[in-house]
Order: sequence, then structure tokens, then C-alpha cells
Amino acid sequence: MRVHRALGHRTLLITGALDFVIEPIRPLFDDIVCAEMEARDGLLTGHLSTLPPIGEARALLLAEYADDHALSLDESVAYADSASDLAMLEAVGFPVAVNPEARLSAIARRRGWHVEHWSKAKGGSARPLPLGPFDVKTPKAVMGR
Repeated sequence: MRVHRALGHRTLLITGALDFVIEPIRPLFDDIVCAEMEARDGLLTGHLSTLPPIGEARALLLAEYADDHALSLDESVAYADSASDLAMLEAVGFPVAVNPEARLSAIARRRGWHVEHWSKAKGGSARPLPLGPFDVKTPKAVMGR
């Protein structure tokens, strides 16, 4: 993203990650669309106030953003790792599959899209975090405690 910014490109992150998780990388982007956690009296409630953009919603958000900022999608680049982002990748002139899962890798290969393999940053966990149910008020009850 730093290279894109240095070249004067406008950068937008569309992610399903929560707002406070992506806060450290916010300076890399002009704009971010993400899920937001509700807060009351300065404390997170555990409820989402803004749902994460998924599937075709990402392509629609991208098209709306391009219209709002007089950008051409034909001249735009999109990066994704999952076939669930296929609509967004198809919407731009320069789709890039980054560390793609198997289905996206096959689609990218057939369509002649650029594929990147990026190494993971050092110091992070090798295991993904477990996903829990959305919008749970009593997590202990869900976890069987």
C-alpha cells in the first residue's frame, strides 16, 4: 500500500475485520470500510454496529466508492485471497490474487490474473484464532461454562 500511496493512488481497504483490529494499519489507506463494534460508555458491548462487508457487497461498495471519487474501475487494482471476493476482483481492471485459497488460485490461473505470494509477518501466531458466534451477550453460556 505504501507503494500505491507513493505513486499517488487512492487506497481503500474493504475488510471484514473489526475497526479496532485494523486501527494500526489505518494510516496506510485513504479510506477503510470495515465492521464496527458498538461501544457504550467507552466500553465495547460485543455487538456489531456495522456489519462486515462480504461477497458481492464488496463489489457494490467499491463501485459506489469509485463513483463518489470519480475513479475508473477499469484502471483500478483489487487484492483478495478468497473466491468470496470474486465479484470485487471481476469489477476492476487489475485483479490480484494474494496467497489465494485453492478455488481462487484456480480461477486466477484460468483467467490470467496476477498472483502474489506474500510471506507472513514475523511474530504472529501460526494458528488462526477460533471464530465464535456473532452477537452473543453471554459468551460463557455459549462456551459451556
